[in-house]
Amino acid sequence: MTTPSVSHLITPGSTLYSLMTRHKGQLMTVSTAAGEVQGYLTAFDPTYLTLTTDLNQTKYVLVMNIASFSFDA
Repeated sequence: MTTPSVSHLITPGSTLYSLMTRHKGQLMTVSTAAGEVQGYLTAFDPTYLTLTTDLNQTKYVLVMNIASFSFDA
């Protein structure tokens, strides 16, 4: 029997939680199989990120679908 991994979730105390907390409000680029989204990290919870684009659109990205991400200067 195996235990499912939750290392991809953004939970308090995790490295991802600490990283997202430090960069909240900063511009970031997120890559998924569907493409790239760029916006300001406005919120996050264990399962998704909320980004606000330059056009003031809100985009929700499921954490489990993220292939990569970067914080832009």
